[in-house]
Amino acid sequence: MTRAEFLVRTRALTGFVPLVKQLGGDVAALLAAKGLTVRELEDEQFSLPLRAFAELISDAATALNKPDFGILLAARQNLSVLGPIALAAQHAGCVGDALELVGRYMPYHSPGLTLTVSTEGDDAVLRLRHNLILQGEVRRHVTELPYAVSLAFMRMISRREGRHWQLSFQHDSPLSLARYRRLLGCPVALQQAEDSLRFPASLLTLPIDAANRDLQEAAARTVRYLIQRSPLDLGQQVSTLVERSLATGNCTLPVIATQLQMPRHQLQRQLAALGMRFEDIVDNLRRERLQTLLPHSQIPLTEVALQLGYGDPSSLTRACHRWFGQSPKALRRAALPGMQQGTPSAP
Repeated sequence: MTRAEFLVRTRALTGFVPLVKQLGGDVAALLAAKGLTVRELEDEQFSLPLRAFAELISDAATALNKPDFGILLAARQNLSVLGPIALAAQHAGCVGDALELVGRYMPYHSPGLTLTVSTEGDDAVLRLRHNLILQGEVRRHVTELPYAVSLAFMRMISRREGRHWQLSFQHDSPLSLARYRRLLGCPVALQQAEDSLRFPASLLTLPIDAANRDLQEAAARTVRYLIQRSPLDLGQQVSTLVERSLATGNCTLPVIATQLQMPRHQLQRQLAALGMRFEDIVDNLRRERLQTLLPHSQIPLTEVALQLGYGDPSSLTRACHRWFGQSPKALRRAALPGMQQGTPSAP
C-alpha cells in the first residue's frame, strides 16, 4: 500500500460536527473544502483519505482560532471510534492484552496508523505513528488527537488517574505546557525525540473489570471478518464511491478521482499497481446490483437500467448477454438461483 492510499473511517471524526457548531463554525464549509458532507460523516462505513482527515482537523482549528481543537475533539471521543475493535479490547483479560488487540486490528480503522507498546525498565511506552509525512500544525493536531484518546482509554481500563504519566511530542506548539496539563491532566513535554505516552509497566498486567474471554473472542472474530469483507484500501474506497454514484449516470473515472482528491492518471496507476481496473470495478458492481434488482418484477427494466447507470435499456441488454448469455427479460423469468450461477464472459 502506498502512502497516497491510506484511509481512515469517519468514526475518527466522531464529535466533529457538534464541536464545530458549538464553537460557532461553519461545518458544511469546512467539510466541502475536503469534498465531504455531513451525511457522509454519519455513515460509519464511509472512509476518507488520511491526509484529508488531518487537514480537516487543522483547518477547523485555524478557522475557529482554537489551537487546542484536536484535544477538544478527543474529549468528545472514546474507544468507540474504533468500532468493533473496541469490543475486543474492553473484554480483554488485562490492560496489556487490550492494547495488543487494538494494535493488531488497527488496519480495520486505519491502515495508516500503527500502535505499539514496549517495556523500558519500569515504564511502558505506547507509541502511535501515522505512516504519512505531515508537517506543521496538520501533523500536530493529527498527533495530539489519537494520543489524547489513548490517554483517556488507558485511564478507563486501568482505573487510574494517570496524573504522573508522561506525554511527549516531537512538535512545538502555540499552547503552553500549563494549558496542556489542564487539558490532559498529566505532564506534557514538547520538542522531544519521539511521540509517546509513558506509564508504569505494572499496569500492563492489571486485570480489566469487564474481562470475558468468550466475548473477547467473539468480538475478535467479528473484526477479522470485517477486515476481510471490507478492507480499508484504495480498491474498497473506489468501489464504495462507484456504488454511490452508479444511479447518477455520472460514474466516471474523472468524477471518482475528484472525490478522492487525486488526478485521474494517478488513480489509474495506483489501481493498476493493485491489479485492478476502474472499468472492471464498475462492471462487477453493476453485475452484482443487477442480481439484486432483477428478481423484483415490480421494478421496470428501464428503471433497473437507470439504477445501474445505463442511459438506455439496450445498454443493459448488451451487458446481460455479455455476463450471462441471456437478455434481462429471460433472466427475470428464470429462477434466482439460475441467474446467480451465470458466469460472466471474459472482458
